[in-house]
Amino acid sequence: MAKRNTKELILQEALRLFSDHGYDGVSVRQISGAVGIRESALYRHFKNKQDIFDTIIKRIEGQYAIVAREYNIPDGDLSQVANAYIKNGLHPLKEMTKSMFLFWLKSEEASKFRRMLTIEQFKSSRAGQTYHMFFFSLPLEFQTQLFSEMIKKKYFKELDPKILALNFYSPIFLLINQYDNHPELEEEALQLLEKHIDQFELLYCTPHGKEM
Repeated sequence: MAKRNTKELILQEALRLFSDHGYDGVSVRQISGAVGIRESALYRHFKNKQDIFDTIIKRIEGQYAIVAREYNIPDGDLSQVANAYIKNGLHPLKEMTKSMFLFWLKSEEASKFRRMLTIEQFKSSRAGQTYHMFFFSLPLEFQTQLFSEMIKKKYFKELDPKILALNFYSPIFLLINQYDNHPELEEEALQLLEKHIDQFELLYCTPHGKEM
């Protein structure tokens, strides 16, 4: 029989409990009970509940780069990234967006992490900063820079790239929240996501861009 990884189980159960009840609504005793160990045994792995919470956040932060590579989120020179996106219309951007959309909805750990941060963002400055980073600053900064390059290349109309990024991302964020906990409606969510991106391109793409 394989030996249990107690530290890993503590993190998994703590994340599950935090995502359901929030940080303040969960005690160390509840976490240890969910794992099936004594409370004293938990302290062999973590200093306290805050240490568990911080470790969960660090772990997801560390996984973000791996997830980005798995879902082919490009990095490097933005001009080259823009060229990669406009080569076949917005198809690469659509596929990347769909992949990340499904990640936050279908990955059990990522979904629980998002719910935990949603609950804790107003109670913990660390949780609030992490929530803002993952769901606002990172996507909006990337899209603003990307759309700025695509405007320079005459693919998009000469509009404020920050506003373009907001117009692109806001419905995506709304759909993630709307369809969370509704796996049976995944196909419906994806159809709406694709229609949104298609309409975004229709509204903001230049005649020159459509010919590319």
